[in-house]
Amino acid sequence: MAIVLAIVFWEAGIPNTEKKWFISISGAFLTGLAVVGIYFVFCIGSILLRSNTSNGILGVHEYELRDEGLFEKTAANETLNRWEGLGKVSVSGPFLLLQVSGFLYHIFPKKCFKTEEDFNSFKTALQNKVYQAHNKPL
Repeated sequence: MAIVLAIVFWEAGIPNTEKKWFISISGAFLTGLAVVGIYFVFCIGSILLRSNTSNGILGVHEYELRDEGLFEKTAANETLNRWEGLGKVSVSGPFLLLQVSGFLYHIFPKKCFKTEEDFNSFKTALQNKVYQAHNKPL
């Protein structure tokens, strides 16, 4: 937004009325909003176009709770996320979310479990493992 305002001020000069200030600031804000929207669409499009089975994003994911961490196996790779490095476990609608880092989450759909009890059991086990790892005595 500041860059757009700087360019407008450079080309047209500093506004001298309230109306021109409003137009300049509104235009800069809307331009910034449009740029963020275009960038968002670009990022989502890139992710969707590059997602496939061979890089492990799409396809079957098998998870196993191990003493040392959450083990994940796909057609492309095997990963062990240590309990200490994992974050919050939460439920959002029909999904169980496990924070891997920042804004990266493992998403476990409720429909992938045979029963509600299996879903809740898995959720509780995840919560306990993460909690215990973060609250170990030094």
